[in-house]
Amino acid sequence: MIGDLFGIAFRNISHRKRRSWLTVVGVFIGIAAVVGLVSLGQGLQNSVESEFEQIGSDKLFINPAGSATSYSGRKLNEDDLAAVDSSKTVETATGLIFATTTGEYNDRQEFVTVLGVPGDIEKQKLVKESWALEIDSGRDIESTDSANIVLGSSVAQRHFGSEIGLRENIEVNGKDFRVVGTYKPSGDPSIDQSVTLPFNAAAELIDREDGQYDWILVRIQDGTTPEEAKVDVERALRRERGLEEGEENFSVSTQEDLISSFNSILSIVRGVVIGIASISLLVGAVNIMNTMYTSVTQRTREIGVMKAIGASERQIMTLFLMEAGILGAIGGTIGVAVGVALSTIASYAATEIAQLPINPYLGAELLLGAALFSFIIGMVSGVLPARRAAKMPPAEALRYE
Repeated sequence: MIGDLFGIAFRNISHRKRRSWLTVVGVFIGIAAVVGLVSLGQGLQNSVESEFEQIGSDKLFINPAGSATSYSGRKLNEDDLAAVDSSKTVETATGLIFATTTGEYNDRQEFVTVLGVPGDIEKQKLVKESWALEIDSGRDIESTDSANIVLGSSVAQRHFGSEIGLRENIEVNGKDFRVVGTYKPSGDPSIDQSVTLPFNAAAELIDREDGQYDWILVRIQDGTTPEEAKVDVERALRRERGLEEGEENFSVSTQEDLISSFNSILSIVRGVVIGIASISLLVGAVNIMNTMYTSVTQRTREIGVMKAIGASERQIMTLFLMEAGILGAIGGTIGVAVGVALSTIASYAATEIAQLPINPYLGAELLLGAALFSFIIGMVSGVLPARRAAKMPPAEALRYE
């Protein structure tokens, strides 16, 4: 009986093609937006977590004043670095410059990040691990490179509108530098838009006082957890700066802190955008309800005939609920397909154009869940029209003109 009712419902929808297509528009737009945003958001989250896994959990990131992403407030200095480096849970620590200035190439000016790194090989290795820096062409920076520079992937490939090759010159903050190497994409836009110099050359370039750092990077001792090292380093910095607990004018972050901060921001953005997209689903649900009410009115005599030959209220209600559910499912299926296409195109653009590798998440639970959700939306939207059809008295329905 359910199969028969399903066939009748599908046939009724097929007979009203134009109205049916107009009805599912709101549903498929909403579902496409939700699927596309969720798949891209989850893909970005997975990509970021993968990048942090490559960095390793044995790192701490220290910066001034307040958060893992702010650079305002009192700079870190050599005394801070010494206090951190002497902590029992720290294997090695290094400071670096991370500042924004202007660069110029082929008469085009753009902002770039100046990354000043230490000359010591072991400390430079810590910087490269922490920021996922890996040479793509040429060589890495050396302590004697006062007039040489290594470019991040974005600067080398497209930041100035054209590629910048090895042995070419680029002007940074009014000074000419020769390109001796380029880095592979790191997944961090600020790093990919960086130019790397030895620390002293970077400090002189941006007129930074001696021994002032924007970041201190830490590799912790084997056998020490990141949280233990974080507590130890915070204690050392408070002692060096003469601060009480709760008065910190610096931030010490573990890998988990950075991931959590990123996920919190992403969740808020994703929630707001999906909330906006859900308005389209609400419009689609109202359209389905309106269509089903119209269908009940137009098919009043048909309902009377069905009741006259023995159809029960339950069968009538099931028939109209199925029609509403099918409308929702059609919209959802189209929406899933469009959402997958949009997320695939967007991820390709992000990877090729923005150098931000994102693999969209297209799990079965997302795709099937979205289609099922749209079917449920259709069913819920059809409850009141179906109830009206089921409660219609047969005699009055047969007399309807």
